[in-house]
Amino acid sequence: GVSDGSPSLEVSWTAVPGSGITYTVWYSTSAETEPPYGAIIIKGLTGTSTTLSGLEQGTRYYIWVAALSSVGQGSYSTRVSETTYTVPDAPTDLMIYPPSGSCDQLMVTWTASSNTGGLPVMYTVFGNGVEMHSMIATESTILRNLTADTEYTVTVVAVNELGEGGNVTGTGRTRPEAPSVSLSVPSSTQLRIMLTAPTGSFSLTYKCNITEIDMSPKTVTGT
Repeated sequence: GVSDGSPSLEVSWTAVPGSGITYTVWYSTSAETEPPYGAIIIKGLTGTSTTLSGLEQGTRYYIWVAALSSVGQGSYSTRVSETTYTVPDAPTDLMIYPPSGSCDQLMVTWTASSNTGGLPVMYTVFGNGVEMHSMIATESTILRNLTADTEYTVTVVAVNELGEGGNVTGTGRTRPEAPSVSLSVPSSTQLRIMLTAPTGSFSLTYKCNITEIDMSPKTVTGT
């Protein structure tokens, strides 16, 4: 479990017969520890479960339980161990590119974190240091309302209940805006195309596709 940003472990056991029984739990991060030496102790438990809280992230804990009656303490249980949750690893394979036909968007894709830390993972995406999307459960998103022909530094951060984990960063550039086009007809055999380039400190080349349209008179028959 997770409590106040720190992982926890739920420990349960089977009750032993008898009256007035209480239980003691020992836990340690060292596999070499043997209770009661070098272990943290929780005494006087009357139920058959407890929560070990305030633990370290991604750490293996070794746990023992013993019953205590009016005549003394019984034997230790068999040692069990478990690793606590941790923050996720960074996502990988980041790709950033402008969608076709768009000058104010960037498509961002990535591969999910290989280690989730044991908890569900979401992703937060930053563009030039500004949070643009959060709580993304998939491995892609589109950054919208960007500035045309501008490079963006994009960071994708893996997040789970414990907080931010690893991140991956890359750059992508939006497409330039389309030029404005106006036409004039200087003569019957000429067509003048005038292009107004968008603003920006960049070098552009243009490709014009001209399709001939038959404008000759047509005779239509019928009623």
